[in-house]
Amino acid sequence: MKYPAPTWRGLIRAEAPGWFADRMAHYTDQQKSFVVYEHGTAVFDDSSPEPDIAKYNAALLDVVTHMPDFSVRPMRDGNFIVDFRGPVYGLVDGAFFKQNRQQLSLDAKKHGLFPTEKLLPPNEDSVKAGHHVIGLYARANLYLDAESPVVVARFIS
Repeated sequence: MKYPAPTWRGLIRAEAPGWFADRMAHYTDQQKSFVVYEHGTAVFDDSSPEPDIAKYNAALLDVVTHMPDFSVRPMRDGNFIVDFRGPVYGLVDGAFFKQNRQQLSLDAKKHGLFPTEKLLPPNEDSVKAGHHVIGLYARANLYLDAESPVVVARFIS
């Protein structure tokens, strides 16, 4: 299936899959079931005790085949949840972002946007916090997960 995608590739994740599952379970008070994909995208689903990988993959495609807007939510522990469409979320390690902020900012501006895409003017606080860079980074990982969907962790509530 063809759809516009950012050109950002070669993203290096420092976090292990277990870290993603642990953090997401913590953020949901262990009340939501989900899977985590290779590049850190999570898809939530409480409708079935058995994982439905085809359904989760379809949720990824539903995001990337529409205009994938996002919102970034800082967590108390310094990490960031990125909300996409429906049950799809990204997670960015705050320490990783802090350590790599300069390079991530350069890469986001150069490779993170679609050819015709423009960012809405963010407010000053979100620019200082780097939310647009965090969101574009999580979105680039979402596209990698949609293109090659590999589930690496699962949490059942």
